[in-house]
Amino acid sequence: MSSVIVDYWQERKSKKLGSSTYRYRRVVKPELRSILSKGEITIPLGNAKGEALAKYRQVHREVEQMLAAAWDEVRGINRPKTARELFQETVERIKALGLNPYRPPIDEDEAGDDDQETRDWIERSVVTDAIAAKYPTDPETDYPIGVSAEDTRLVRMLNTAIPKKPAPTIEDAKKLYLKDRFALNDPKPLERKKDEQRAERAVGYIAKALASTPDTVTVVSITREQARKVQEFMRGEVGSKSTVDRYLNDIRAIINHAIAEVTELHGLTNHFTGLPVLGSGRGGDTSEKNKRLPFTKGELQKVRQRIKTHADNPDLPLMWRLLEGTGCRLAEVTGLRVKDVVVEGDTPHVEVEWHEDRQIKTDPSRRRVPLVGDALEAAKEALKLTDGPMLFPRYGVEGGNTKASAALGKHVRKVTDDRRKVTHSLRHNMEDTLDLAEVDTHDQNLILGHTLGGMAERYGGPERRLEVATRAMRKAVLGGRQP
Repeated sequence: MSSVIVDYWQERKSKKLGSSTYRYRRVVKPELRSILSKGEITIPLGNAKGEALAKYRQVHREVEQMLAAAWDEVRGINRPKTARELFQETVERIKALGLNPYRPPIDEDEAGDDDQETRDWIERSVVTDAIAAKYPTDPETDYPIGVSAEDTRLVRMLNTAIPKKPAPTIEDAKKLYLKDRFALNDPKPLERKKDEQRAERAVGYIAKALASTPDTVTVVSITREQARKVQEFMRGEVGSKSTVDRYLNDIRAIINHAIAEVTELHGLTNHFTGLPVLGSGRGGDTSEKNKRLPFTKGELQKVRQRIKTHADNPDLPLMWRLLEGTGCRLAEVTGLRVKDVVVEGDTPHVEVEWHEDRQIKTDPSRRRVPLVGDALEAAKEALKLTDGPMLFPRYGVEGGNTKASAALGKHVRKVTDDRRKVTHSLRHNMEDTLDLAEVDTHDQNLILGHTLGGMAERYGGPERRLEVATRAMRKAVLGGRQP
């Protein structure tokens, strides 16, 4: 085994399962962590050693490319521009000179002395001569040498009859999609970086499947057969069918946006639309309902006890109790502000609301979640521990939910090796608790933040909805008793 594999190859043995899995694991240098939004790179390679070794080589190449791009960003080296972007830059340079880039140059012998086209041709010639004069000339040919790429493009366009704009590539489509998405949402740096990386991977899969690069594959050239080839290629690269579906959704969104916004693409068929959905539970993939499983009662007790006795800060046990007792998403709890927590009165609750440090997943997610039983006690304890605006200061920051997920996940994994059981499984436990108490589906949705459908106005205003949700939660957690 080579020294590179020794550095980044990791074998993980499971005593319970009696088998090994392999992964690529590499620590990210401190200078690159803000760029890549991670402290280490871990990529599963599989559980068959021979196949994992073969996959390692490709993964290592891709990681090297990713790190090289990150170093370029740190050093202020801009990524190469597409042909379409360079074309537009040249157009703007010509406009800045007071010339019309789309007025074709003419033959000198065909123009009259006072013709506007003649004056335009003279102006173009003056600009061309001035550019040539900046460079030394070859003594044999008398042609300028060492002309920059920018000036070469300018001279070429000045002497081209009606220059043709290059067709948009998938790289152009990706950049347009991200530009408009960021203009609409104005995400924080970490979310922006995640969106960029996800879009980068999506178009990267198209290019690799077609043995090309994102800046050379034009949107209009992609056929249905090629779209299916991309899907099949991703199945081999990614492994999880559901993950392939997510990347295909990204690809569809990127190309649909380009078709809508770029004039020459209007009416184009997006051949990624209508491809078979792979992650449906058929063909050996994990069904949707089995991707995440609830904890057993014994597992819940063990995880809670472990976090209580082993956590390195008091926030983690309290967050776990709130997650277990409310069914909230982790980001909803880490993003709670002190003013979002109401522990007095007849209907104690937490307000899950959009704010600068936490964006809500969907509109139904904006809700009031009742605090009942142990969750109420955990909220009171958390309020006593904080002296700032955030309920959990360590995690109420950008990327805090990711840190909390990693911290809690380590304790979960000490109790169970089942990868389908994670912190998010607590939502499934709450859903089961509500089901067993025969809580109405609509009332469950009020608590869990699921889509309400056509019944959104069933209970009127927020106060009334909170009363209904509180009654349902007390029925499920306390058997209908008052706290």
